[in-house]
Amino acid sequence: MNTPSHVILNLALLGRQSRSQMNSPIIWGALLPDLAMFGFYAWAKLVARMDEATIWQEVYYQPFWQTVFDVGNSIPLALLAMGIAFWLGQRYPQWRSGGHVIIFLAASVILHCLADLPLHVDDGHRHFWPLSNFRFESPVSYWDPDHHGAVVALVELSLVLIASWPVWKLLRSRWLKALLIGSIGLMGVAYVGFYLR
Repeated sequence: MNTPSHVILNLALLGRQSRSQMNSPIIWGALLPDLAMFGFYAWAKLVARMDEATIWQEVYYQPFWQTVFDVGNSIPLALLAMGIAFWLGQRYPQWRSGGHVIIFLAASVILHCLADLPLHVDDGHRHFWPLSNFRFESPVSYWDPDHHGAVVALVELSLVLIASWPVWKLLRSRWLKALLIGSIGLMGVAYVGFYLR
């Protein structure tokens, strides 16, 4: 799935008006698994000055970069963080609110990983690293038209549109609401440009 979709869907699933202070950890948890990818792409384009084919067909698959990506996409590491935060919150009451922040961040990371798991053909992550090197190769892609990407992208866009209403009600800031509208607009334009041209 696309990064903005993770943010919107995770907010719709985990966010509540009664605990709006958890919106920020939910947003960061939805972003965290993709941050290494953004850093990698910035380095490859701006520092190493690589072309798109070299980035995505060669360097992306190098073992070093795959491990970097897998760390942020690791369900066991997110569960470990969640467990430690829960334990600390139970043992040290003064740490309870900080523990809640980490629990919501980790839960959002896990939702991101679970949404990505069935939607990568040959570019997926080892979601159970470091416990396993298993990498699920799905017959369905979130982007590749040769693997139902147009249908999956349309379903993704539809889910995001449905989830946007409860997310709109959660957001307090005009800036975040504008970002929500802009993200949906960009996803719509990208869908039309990539699949309907």
